[in-house]
Amino acid sequence: MRRVIIGVMTAIVLFILFVVLCTYVRRPYETVLLVRFGKVIEDQDQTKLCRNWYFKSPTDSVVRIDNRLHLYTSGLSQANTAGNEPLAVRTYAAWRITNPRRFYTSTGGGSDARADSIIGQKMTGLAGSKLATHKLDEMFNVDQSKLKMAQIENEIAKEATDGKIDPDNPERSVSGLSQQGIEIVQVGFARMAFPPTNAQSVYDRMAAERNKQADFFRGLGDAEAARIVAEGQAEAAVIRANAQAEAEKIRGEGDRKALIVLGAAQQSANARDFYQYWKSMDFLKSSLQKNTYLVLPSNSDLLKNLFVAPALQGNAPTTQPQTGNEKH
Repeated sequence: MRRVIIGVMTAIVLFILFVVLCTYVRRPYETVLLVRFGKVIEDQDQTKLCRNWYFKSPTDSVVRIDNRLHLYTSGLSQANTAGNEPLAVRTYAAWRITNPRRFYTSTGGGSDARADSIIGQKMTGLAGSKLATHKLDEMFNVDQSKLKMAQIENEIAKEATDGKIDPDNPERSVSGLSQQGIEIVQVGFARMAFPPTNAQSVYDRMAAERNKQADFFRGLGDAEAARIVAEGQAEAAVIRANAQAEAEKIRGEGDRKALIVLGAAQQSANARDFYQYWKSMDFLKSSLQKNTYLVLPSNSDLLKNLFVAPALQGNAPTTQPQTGNEKH
């Protein structure tokens, strides 16, 4: 019985040693390289036991290459624009491994830290060279159509991956990270600021540029306001002229009708008698001043209109004779 137990335990230990030393599990998001005596063996030499479980020699070393996206973030570095304005920039890059064998060889064993160092050197140089070909207004501007940040980021990502080939001078050609099994998927600027030494001067220049643009739009607004006011005044003048013409027309029609009525009234005998009576009253009012005394008989022509009302047509005049002297 003891031998059976020892045999079972030995078998279990040997199985565990076999699993640990002679097999490995490959996760779905990674590539596994087997290194045998310092040399990477071919993928077809890897024996699959089942699903993601593979066989390896006990002398093989397992190098796991993560195929997922990696994120690199640089430190602050200084770059100059085309206008020689200094900028403090921090970049980031999303990258992945496209060729595990090249990546393993170029990074000295598939080290992500070594890969970040290589990417950092490439990104710092490209960010400085690309920013030096663009003006500050192409990076900071309220007008979205003038911004070229997306173009700059795409150019950095493409050149970092593919490199730059100079057909006129091959010696000046620069290899890309694809030669090392790395692809830059996306590049961006995590921070872009002005150094404190010249931040105020840059801000003042930006403010002057914005004020100039504001003056331009203010001038357009003033011109449009003047045009609207001029059109309003012209329209008001037309309306006023039409109104005055209509008023003159109505006034002329009223005067015409008034003259007709007045002419018809003046042609009657009653109107003439009333007019004579009215004029005599005006004459007496203007002739007899204050403290004026006249002694006249009641049948005097001067006082006749005071005691005799104007005769109406068809009726006898009404007389109210008074005797004696009158005092005024």
